[in-house]
Amino acid sequence: MAIGNMTWNRGDITNDIYYDLIRKEGKPDLPVVRLILMINGLGEVKPVYGLRIVAYGALAELAYGHLQKSSRIGIEGHIQIRDREEAGSFAFEVVANHIEFIRNINYERGNQVVASLRNRNMVQPAPGKEWVSISQITSASMLGARKPIVVE
Repeated sequence: MAIGNMTWNRGDITNDIYYDLIRKEGKPDLPVVRLILMINGLGEVKPVYGLRIVAYGALAELAYGHLQKSSRIGIEGHIQIRDREEAGSFAFEVVANHIEFIRNINYERGNQVVASLRNRNMVQPAPGKEWVSISQITSASMLGARKPIVVE
């Protein structure tokens, strides 16, 4: 990732959320979630833009468990452009490394995912926090695609 390639966006999910596993020979499956985040433009002309967001690993699992159509979230991540081999085109997307849950979050389903991640040691509370002090997850940060995530 290039130095300074960082973006923060807030918006609403208006389309279906796509969850899958990336399978590569000799490596464990890697969860991936893709969604479209609708964000308002700025200035006198305010078109609405759909921004493709992708998350990997435990962050993808956590996002898929908590999010639904109409969820509002904040995303911090980096921009990537990748080749879409099957379509013969390119995909412009933000790879999330931090997600904030703002509105219309499915905490019931999300708590089930958190329990599963805890059983696999793939989630931990933020430094200085204990699990008993976290009644519901408000944000999560990724330390690496195959590493545990940190939640608050």
